[in-house]
Amino acid sequence: MKAAILSVLASAFLAAGCATAPLTLNDNQIVRGERVGDVEIGMPLSSLLALKGTPRQTIPIKGTAATTYVFDGLTVGAHDEVYWIIAKDPRFRTATGIAPGAEQIAARGALGQPVCVASRESTTVYDYGDLYFEVDDASGKVTVIGVQAETQTCKS
Repeated sequence: MKAAILSVLASAFLAAGCATAPLTLNDNQIVRGERVGDVEIGMPLSSLLALKGTPRQTIPIKGTAATTYVFDGLTVGAHDEVYWIIAKDPRFRTATGIAPGAEQIAARGALGQPVCVASRESTTVYDYGDLYFEVDDASGKVTVIGVQAETQTCKS
C-alpha cells in the first residue's frame, strides 16, 4: 500500500513538473550587463538574426568590423556576437520600471550614482558601467537605455 501511495505521489510530482512552462526571455526587461528582452550580450550574430529577422537598417561601425543592426525598438551592435543593445521603445524597462520616456530624476533615483556623466550637444549620458541612459536636455526625459558588458562612455 505504501509503495502504491509513493508511486501516485511521484507520478503527480512529475506531471506537475512537466506542466510548468519553460523559462523565456521574451519579457521586454532590461537587465544590466546582460540583455534587453530576448537579445543578450554575447549572443551569436546568427542567433540574433534568426530571432529578430531582417533588420530595418544596417550601418557599418566606422573603424571596426562591427555593424549596427536596427530592429523595431532596438538597436544592436555586433560582429560575430552582440556587443551592446540600445532600447528606444518604452515597452522595454528595467526591473525598477525605468523605460525610455521616463523622467531623468526617476531614472537617477532608481539607478543611483553613475560611474560617470558625459554631456553631449543636446543630451546627457549617465553611465553605470553595464548600463547607461541618455537624457534629452530640453525635455529632461530618458531617450534611450543601453546595455553593455562594460562602460564605453567613461573610458579615457
